[in-house]
Amino acid sequence: LPVRTRHIALNAFLHRIRVVEDPYCTHCERGAEETIRHFLFDCPAWGRSRRVMVRETGRHAESLAYLLNEERGVRSLMKFINATGRFRGTYGELGRVKYSA
Repeated sequence: LPVRTRHIALNAFLHRIRVVEDPYCTHCERGAEETIRHFLFDCPAWGRSRRVMVRETGRHAESLAYLLNEERGVRSLMKFINATGRFRGTYGELGRVKYSA
């Protein structure tokens, strides 16, 4: 799971390894770096998908540790990522393989 290693195709990481020129999110107008935290918890572009994740995981929806380590959290995180379509071109559809927590 690329989110665990922090080596994920978000602009902040891609900028750090010199693949893209800017680390900023191109999906919102906040001028924020597109980090894992921004993508999962802050970017307004993914608000609808995030609300589904919040309904599924409740107060744990803002805990990266829960989303990465608990089976219910991982499942919800995979649904969120797939719903955004943000990585479909890079990783394809996520969650088809059973990820263990």
